Amino acid sequence: MISKVQEERSKINPEQLLEQYLGILNGAIAALSGSQNIVTKTVNIFQTRRDILVTALNNIGWQVTKPEATIYIWAKLPEPWQNNSINFCTKLVAETGVALSPGAGFGKSGEVYVRFALVQDPKILEYAASKISVFLLKK
Repeated sequence: MISKVQEERSKINPEQLLEQYLGILNGAIAALSGSQNIVTKTVNIFQTRRDILVTALNNIGWQVTKPEATIYIWAKLPEPWQNNSINFCTKLVAETGVALSPGAGFGKSGEVYVRFALVQDPKILEYAASKISVFLLKK
């Protein structure tokens, strides 16, 4: 069976295997050649969210560096939780309802980190930081 699939595949022009689907190409052309106002608006939204969350975390004593350009914030786990990102995230969501991504899910080097996604409005991000503060004070 495999040899039959390989035989049929070899009949396809190699360039066809590397081409993007035309719908994706047309969408990319429209996005890049159209108005960029939405891009500026989106960048501003994520910058505001980033600034508010980083400030809120720093205010509760969790020192986090402000990333340059991303929709995520990677934060090194506080001392009692380092090297246990899964346990930290599991307990945090169980006790506070705040869900973060454990760094361990991104490989061994991520173990000492958690990832915040900047997908919520600023008020919710501030509220999440206040709930995290209470959680950290208990430990």
